[in-house]
Amino acid sequence: MAHSLDLNSFFQEKEYIEDVFSSMREGIIIVNQAYEAIYLNEAATTMGFKENAVVGRSIFDIFPDLNQENSTIINAFHTKRPIKEKIQTFVTYRGERKTTVTSTYPIIRGEEVVGVFEVFSDISGLKDMSEKLQEINRNEHSPGSIASDDTYTMEQTIIGESPAIKKVKETINMVACSPSPILIYGETGTGKELIVQAIHSKQNGPLVTQNCAAIPETLLESILFGTAKGGFTGAEDKPGLFEAANGGTLFLDEINSMPITLQTKILRVLQEGKVRRIGDHKEKAVDVRLISALNVRPEELLESGEMRQDLYYRLNVLYLEVPPLRERKEDLPLLVDYFIRSFNDRLGKKVTSVSEDTMAFFLDHDWPGNVRELRNMIERAMNLSNREQICLDDVQPHSVLSMPKPSKAEGADSTERILLKQEVQRLEADLIKKALRKTNGNISRAARELDIPQQTLDKKLKKYHLKDYIKEIKTTQK
Repeated sequence: MAHSLDLNSFFQEKEYIEDVFSSMREGIIIVNQAYEAIYLNEAATTMGFKENAVVGRSIFDIFPDLNQENSTIINAFHTKRPIKEKIQTFVTYRGERKTTVTSTYPIIRGEEVVGVFEVFSDISGLKDMSEKLQEINRNEHSPGSIASDDTYTMEQTIIGESPAIKKVKETINMVACSPSPILIYGETGTGKELIVQAIHSKQNGPLVTQNCAAIPETLLESILFGTAKGGFTGAEDKPGLFEAANGGTLFLDEINSMPITLQTKILRVLQEGKVRRIGDHKEKAVDVRLISALNVRPEELLESGEMRQDLYYRLNVLYLEVPPLRERKEDLPLLVDYFIRSFNDRLGKKVTSVSEDTMAFFLDHDWPGNVRELRNMIERAMNLSNREQICLDDVQPHSVLSMPKPSKAEGADSTERILLKQEVQRLEADLIKKALRKTNGNISRAARELDIPQQTLDKKLKKYHLKDYIKEIKTTQK
């Protein structure tokens, strides 16, 4: 008898599995026999996947470069055996290049493989971090000698002449020589690190950078503050990034990914100018200018409680907002020319331009992955073509996983948008309360009732301050 696997039947048989998957820090994707993704957990969305662009689609659409030889999913279907801890690199729908450690497992009923699920951890930042820490250790007694070799001037990094990008350049010139903290907001792929490099090029001292989302929470604290020998089992004397950046600049990207407990310790370092390694009793003075970046608007982070207000105000002395590419499309010809010249040198090509229909596609595209997405698209096209001009087929527009275009309603009066947002939030809170009452305050059951992952519901409970409401429900029942 033939078996098939769909999301409903899978979770009806193993109802508790969804709770387990939704609470995991690793990304999970489940694929059925038709090679279609039928489930994506919340952790996977934070790694660059988008549920409505993945679920229900073929894995060959999700990963255009996939084939039977290099697909762990297909191999697991054919061999009926798990494939563990394989390192894979791919480009997300936002144009980000990700490296993961992936384990793939067949789901077997009887003797038939009815589906496959993959568990993956994002290690994009670990290789760079390992090399960075080795360099720190080599130069521990030579302050300032680990300055980045990849620091470029604004003229080299900030490409464009649109009013939006000119404003960014003006702000850089004004804040570059200040020792005050700088907070940068920009969507993923807008080039925040390049802006930091341009800022730092006008100062002396080392530039140390770290993406807070690329390192597991359990490692991030030791990486930032260092460790003392004997502080815990296996601990050695190692400086952290604050010490490495002493006399220079420390750039913490996606600082909103940092846990609240660690945000408190960052605030203390900023206030006192001292850092203490984990397991040590001594403090060491550090003189570091901190530049931090967010990929979510500050007001949303403060409203949801994901960022401490006191840390936000301490970081937000100087503020710089990077415009998304969709708001400066007049810069596209300059950016395209810049990337073509760059990849000509790297790939040994002689590309001169893009075709008219290719540029028309670029101008119409919404660029959810921003400049990084454009860069990766040009790189892919130049790898696949030997012509002197990039054509639309080289760009492979059919493989672009785009976010929906904003509706015309989003151009309405700003007061109306704010009122709509408030009404939606009020309705959402009321629906959550209703589900909690129906399930007697059981969060797992309420999440299933609302058809959302439990991890998502936990965040919304915090956002709408409903923890006391749950206690009230349970107390009333007693």
